[in-house]
Amino acid sequence: MHRLLSAKNLCQNNFHGVTLPSTNTFKSISLSQIKCSFCRKVLLTSHCTENLFLARHQSTRTANAVRSLKKKTKHKSYKKYGELMQVNETSMTEMKVSISKLNASHLSKLASSPVSLGQLHQLTTKSTKNIEVDKELLQSVREKILKKAKSDIKLEDDKCALIFTNHKITSLEERLNTKQYIDMVKESYYNFRKATIYDQRLQDLRYAINEGLNQEFPFESSKSQMVNSDSKSLPKSPHTVFRELFIDKQLDSYDQELMSQITNLQMQGLSHPAIEEICDDSVHTEIGDVKEDLSIDSEISHINSLNVKKMHQAIKQKKKKLREKRRAAKEANMKQDMREMERRGKEESLQKLLTSHLQLLCSLDMTLEGRQVLQYYRKRNARAPEHPKVSSVKVYNTLLHGFASLGQLENVTELLSFMSEDRVEPNAQTFAAVFECVERSNLVDKNSALHCYHTQMQEQGLTLNDLLDKTKFLHNQREMVLKAVRRLDPHYEPNYTPPELDYDCPLLDRIRLDNVENRKGLMTSPAKGLLTLEDLKLKGKEQLAMEMAGEIEVQNIAVKEEATTNVESFREKYNEIEKEWRSVIHEAFERNMSTLKSRSNASHSAITLYPYLKVLQVEQFVQLIMSEISKLVDGSESYSPTLKLLQRDLGTQVYNKYQIEQYRRNGVLEKIEQIYEKYCKWYLERHPLDDTHRPYNGRQAWQLLVHQHREGASLNIEEAPWPIEIRQNIGKFLYNIIINDVKIDVNMFKQKAKVKKLPAVYKVHRPWGRLVRLELKPHPALSRLWASAARPQLKMRAALAPTRAPPAPWLAPTANGAYLLTATPLVRMPYYVMAQTKRLEEASPATLYPVMDSLNQLGEVPWVINQPVLDLQMKIFRLGGDKKLDIPPPSSSLDSSQWAGVGGDQSPASAMRRRVAINRVRAEMHSLWCDALYKLSLANHYRNCLFWLPHNMDFRGRVYAVGPHVSVLGADAARALLQLASQRPLGPKGLSWLKLHAINLTGTKKRSTVAERLEYAESIIDKILDSADNPLDGEGWWKKSEEPWQTLACCMEIANAMRSPNPEEYMCGFPVHQDGSCNGLQHYAALGGDASGAAAVNLAPRDKPQDVYSEIVALVMRFSQSRFSRFLRSNVLEIA
Repeated sequence: MHRLLSAKNLCQNNFHGVTLPSTNTFKSISLSQIKCSFCRKVLLTSHCTENLFLARHQSTRTANAVRSLKKKTKHKSYKKYGELMQVNETSMTEMKVSISKLNASHLSKLASSPVSLGQLHQLTTKSTKNIEVDKELLQSVREKILKKAKSDIKLEDDKCALIFTNHKITSLEERLNTKQYIDMVKESYYNFRKATIYDQRLQDLRYAINEGLNQEFPFESSKSQMVNSDSKSLPKSPHTVFRELFIDKQLDSYDQELMSQITNLQMQGLSHPAIEEICDDSVHTEIGDVKEDLSIDSEISHINSLNVKKMHQAIKQKKKKLREKRRAAKEANMKQDMREMERRGKEESLQKLLTSHLQLLCSLDMTLEGRQVLQYYRKRNARAPEHPKVSSVKVYNTLLHGFASLGQLENVTELLSFMSEDRVEPNAQTFAAVFECVERSNLVDKNSALHCYHTQMQEQGLTLNDLLDKTKFLHNQREMVLKAVRRLDPHYEPNYTPPELDYDCPLLDRIRLDNVENRKGLMTSPAKGLLTLEDLKLKGKEQLAMEMAGEIEVQNIAVKEEATTNVESFREKYNEIEKEWRSVIHEAFERNMSTLKSRSNASHSAITLYPYLKVLQVEQFVQLIMSEISKLVDGSESYSPTLKLLQRDLGTQVYNKYQIEQYRRNGVLEKIEQIYEKYCKWYLERHPLDDTHRPYNGRQAWQLLVHQHREGASLNIEEAPWPIEIRQNIGKFLYNIIINDVKIDVNMFKQKAKVKKLPAVYKVHRPWGRLVRLELKPHPALSRLWASAARPQLKMRAALAPTRAPPAPWLAPTANGAYLLTATPLVRMPYYVMAQTKRLEEASPATLYPVMDSLNQLGEVPWVINQPVLDLQMKIFRLGGDKKLDIPPPSSSLDSSQWAGVGGDQSPASAMRRRVAINRVRAEMHSLWCDALYKLSLANHYRNCLFWLPHNMDFRGRVYAVGPHVSVLGADAARALLQLASQRPLGPKGLSWLKLHAINLTGTKKRSTVAERLEYAESIIDKILDSADNPLDGEGWWKKSEEPWQTLACCMEIANAMRSPNPEEYMCGFPVHQDGSCNGLQHYAALGGDASGAAAVNLAPRDKPQDVYSEIVALVMRFSQSRFSRFLRSNVLEIA
């Protein structure tokens, strides 16, 4: 019977309510502990008690749930199983008995006299025809079975019941449409089961099993005979009883126990013994091989006569057609979803493109051209509905403000009619543009027009206050709208909604605005006493000027201050070439622009590239191209970004320049200067900003200042960035000038040679894995001239340098932060990642306040350069570097003799491999050398001034400084260059902690206690002082550290503190970096309340620091040794 399944070893520690010892043996259990008389009899007579009782059977419902975890083997031979039930006063549980390949007569014999496994084996090999049946007893049992069961069935104590059937549970009845027959035998079989379990004695059950469940029902009987039969006089079929008792009903207590055990083991990555033994022949052959019952053969022959094969094929075909139909429906739905997603994507892209393009045209006073573009896309959708529709109100608002600035009320009215036709709902920004246009127009009766539009506003549920509270303004638009509103209400005063300042996260309830005591630390400025307000304002102006220029120039530390005569001549020659290039680029740009204009006029496309190249002056484009050439020449000889990446980057630079010019024209730049000046005053003085006198952080202070000064332009305007394709095409246009028009005389270094002009930059196809990338490379003559000129200045992007003043706080995911004018993302993501970017745009700013405030807090800290360490690193860098100290040497110092052919191999293939290896190593050395050059040059540029490090994060939430060259999260050499500008006295224990930090940096005392480390520091104090005094000529103890440069900086700080008059009063700004012991495991241990895990990752107090990695290695080694020893023992036994 398939409703009973072997589940061996499931409950080895519990037998009939008796708790077993860990050895799982029955020998230590007294018979008095077992209440069931049948089980006591079995225990007394059986020779292999444990083998008999340590297997347990479970219903097919649980078996199906288990089978879903592991596929059963196909074509397994049919087995029959038995199930032993124990009934006592409190519960009915199943005994741990496994009987395999036994028919009803065998079970009857077993029930009457328990036998051992050997006796059972002999029993199953004998014929069962000689078993006598008490006919009178059998008749009494059958009469009781056919009677209706009583509602109140009482469980009798000390009784066990065996239930068995040899009918294979299949869907045969359903396939043969015998549902009506099954329903007729349903009630009788159910009564039989209850009778055998609850009311019959064990001796009666023996015959009930043999003659009741083992009887064959006449499947060949006609339907008419079935209908005329009394449904209550026929027993149920096994399949029906199985479905009713084990599928249609809930799991019993044992089923729930089994499933909970399996689930717990699965969560631990282990397998359950019952899962491993499902459908395994070895589980069912403990008793021995027996002969198949003759009744099975007769049943198989009877089933074969029913033409099941034909019916099976028909059902199979039907299921196949159903699967194909479902698959076709899924494919159709998927295609429909893909078409819908594509349609929405195209429509969203069109709205963004039109918004940015119309904004550009309006800034160039090409508003009429913008109307033509809008009409083009509206008519295209009208002709072909498959094209995306203009459905964004932002598109219309952009053009409305363009016409409103000119006072063209007719065009504004026309656009409103377009919105009505396209069913685009106007918002407060729409009516603000209308009111502005009415006020700027030459209309005589402006009040009537304003009343008309006011009525339309009220129909949309908008008020006059919404025009100023929910609208973004540029230039003097706010004043125009306010003037128009006061025509309707002369006494109107705008009522602005205050910004949302506080947190909505319950984890931060203790630092909300109401908890002033916990926020008192915000009342002290991080730059207190470091500079005056006038100095800070001056630094703010320098920062604005640096961002408007887009780049900074720093001194090249690799170039000597005094240039030789040859270097001066090469510099003059390079300056002459640059002057020539500027005139050539200017001429080429104007020529290409005239050609582009002609093509744009003849183009059938509504959006062309021509207006995007009109946003800047020609000289600005020339300067961008010259900077790009310098970047190409200064790059690596063996590596360059792809041409497409260079083009996109150059187009982005054009957009950034355009954005700054727009800030200057529309009043945003002036407003930023105004707010930032007030923010600097608050940053330094931390004075109250309102009547509540609450302490605010940087974000809250900026929001309050903006709210208190709403006049003029808005700072939270919604920008419409240019699409990546537009930027790519802009960069392509400019790079065509670099490739085709910028040329150099390649014979400049040859005396008496003719002038031969060739492109200064040419294309190179370089292999990149299995692909080939198109890159740009400067001509060797240009590279030689650049190297010989030894330019004393290096140019860097302003966005890659620290700020000279406190960075602007992060306010929203899409708002500018860190820098005042330079667009910087809050989360670092590639440009093609759209899903995460959209989620950030849709997220409420309040939900991200904790993250943004953390970044702002890091950005508010002022830093200075550790000048002694910087001077030492510059000295080693100029002397050729030192790999052991992480100061890379130049590529010219590469010794190529180590790649000499082994054994005198001078074959062409070997020479090629050597050449490739040398070039690769030389390129890596040059890249590392350039990285160190930029880091040290930028640090030297900021050596005598305060600076700040704005921060952002990556998609994982890890925090980084925006500029990569000077950062507290860099390598050892970069960290050692930084010190906190705000210094504090060491105090009574400060010097000890400095010594402890120096020992921690060495990495030699990881498992020692704090006292042991301090004792070790005192024992080597002479070496620490020698390292500080003679870093290069002394013993060099600091060079053996894991973090040598930070160790040296700490040694210098210790020496300064010890030599001060009072170490406790020594003002120290040395940063001590701290790191968690496997932060991921720390979070898991804290969340799960894991005491042992917390101790392993230093979350629990211990005398010595713990190293979880070492513990894991030791655990793996012990486990491996144990496995290996077991393997050896097993092999030795097999050999023996």
